[in-house]
Amino acid sequence: MDFRLTKAINNWMEEKNIMNDCDIISIAGVVKEIALNKDSEAAKFILSQIELSKKLHDIQTLYLIHHTDCGAYGGHSAFDDLEEEKNKHIKDMNAAKVIIEENIDGVQVKLVLADMKDDGVIDIGEI
Repeated sequence: MDFRLTKAINNWMEEKNIMNDCDIISIAGVVKEIALNKDSEAAKFILSQIELSKKLHDIQTLYLIHHTDCGAYGGHSAFDDLEEEKNKHIKDMNAAKVIIEENIDGVQVKLVLADMKDDGVIDIGEI
């Protein structure tokens, strides 16, 4: 949802050859919500959107894309260092991955982290 990522994410999707061949669901902080409380309204909503994508377009792969300096987590300043911040995102993405794969048959979840540097550089990579 963060406009700071649009160009970098679009470039990454083009490099992966998935641009224009995917459904995009973008809701701020939703992976955190799934990881913390899979029964919350926000988590139920996103899971229903993924189910709909599976039903209508038979998606096989779901990319969960997180980014550092995320407002839902309090940004960079909420962590002692970048390593702690990245580890928190990875932990939550892994928890959400388990929940999504348990609830939606036939979908493989891949994890992607966009590391937003203070100088504006964005490094995107699968975990």
